[in-house]
Amino acid sequence: MNGFIPSAVLVLEGGLWYEKSVQVEWWDEYGVFCSPQRTCTLSIEPVEWNSHMIRIQTELFSTEEESSRLIQHNPKIGGIVTFVGIVRDFTETAGVTALILEHYPGMTELELEKVEQAARAQFAVEALLVIHRVGRLAVGEPIVLVVAAASHRADAFLACRFVIDHLKRQATFWKKEVLQSGEERWIHNCPGCDSQAGQWSLPQSGHRTEPGPPSPASNPHQPPPTGHAVRWTGLQVGILTLSDSRSLATDQSGAALEQMVKDFGAEGVVRSILPDDRLTIQNLLSQWAREKRLDLILTTGGTGPGPRDCTPEATRAVCDRELPGFAELIRAAGLQQTRNAIFTRGVAAFCGNTLIINLPGSTRGATHSLEAIADLVPHALRMANGGGHS
Repeated sequence: MNGFIPSAVLVLEGGLWYEKSVQVEWWDEYGVFCSPQRTCTLSIEPVEWNSHMIRIQTELFSTEEESSRLIQHNPKIGGIVTFVGIVRDFTETAGVTALILEHYPGMTELELEKVEQAARAQFAVEALLVIHRVGRLAVGEPIVLVVAAASHRADAFLACRFVIDHLKRQATFWKKEVLQSGEERWIHNCPGCDSQAGQWSLPQSGHRTEPGPPSPASNPHQPPPTGHAVRWTGLQVGILTLSDSRSLATDQSGAALEQMVKDFGAEGVVRSILPDDRLTIQNLLSQWAREKRLDLILTTGGTGPGPRDCTPEATRAVCDRELPGFAELIRAAGLQQTRNAIFTRGVAAFCGNTLIINLPGSTRGATHSLEAIADLVPHALRMANGGGHS
């Protein structure tokens, strides 16, 4: 029994996806196929253009061409707002020449899509386009393009800004600076990204959201209070930063932790910085715990899934009993700020009676994580020394 089944396919033309009608010859119950005479036919009239676009690519993009495509295929668009991000040198003396970006295929696109969908749900936009480049990009090259198209300019402006403010915070990219010396070093997202995204109020049903005054949680240097008093009176604390690229002079997360520890009332604080080398880390942790007999050691950095990240492994190697609840609480607190907190592998464990806690490497991540468990530290130390729950 022969016949034709109307169907549809998606065809890529000029960077846009089109839905096109198809008639395919079929035979019996075994499925669809083309006859030897190739009688399949494909119409060329586009049925509907696709306004939902997320692209990650190495190639250079053209703002003019991408914007023109949006206008060409949707007569409802009354205006477009475009944003182009440029690779720049954030340092004062290092002399950055390029940026290397890596991403997690599939996951990165999904996170960008969530940002795009959130913007579309809150603003009356006709189309949103997000293009993010990866690979090696020289200083001065365009890195990201956001185009928001709407019938009215207000929605286009707000949607574009919303996407920009949330893009760096939620998208999964790994960035490495290339210096004039040829050295390469991993970097964290811009310090203001969390703050900018935090200025947007939570969406209300039927109402657009607009940026408002930043809440305490949006301040990267002032984590939200736990509601419990933190007193570390008499404690001796070590702060160890793990990084292949930082020095004590540029160690912002270590400095921020030191200030917090002093504010909590600790009696003494020692700081050091080491590269991501497991044996070196193990030796210093053991020395601080067994020879200096510090009460608490806070590490910052080296807790992610990267090939050089080995802080959890080094910590476990010198410890005899873990305190998994601390690590679970740190991750839970981090997930309230960013979904990327799921990647942290930090642990908390005792080396003798010294408590070692792994914190993230970013300033915000480290301070926010410490704030989440700081009030519990004295109690944990008392129990480790034979005290009870009183």
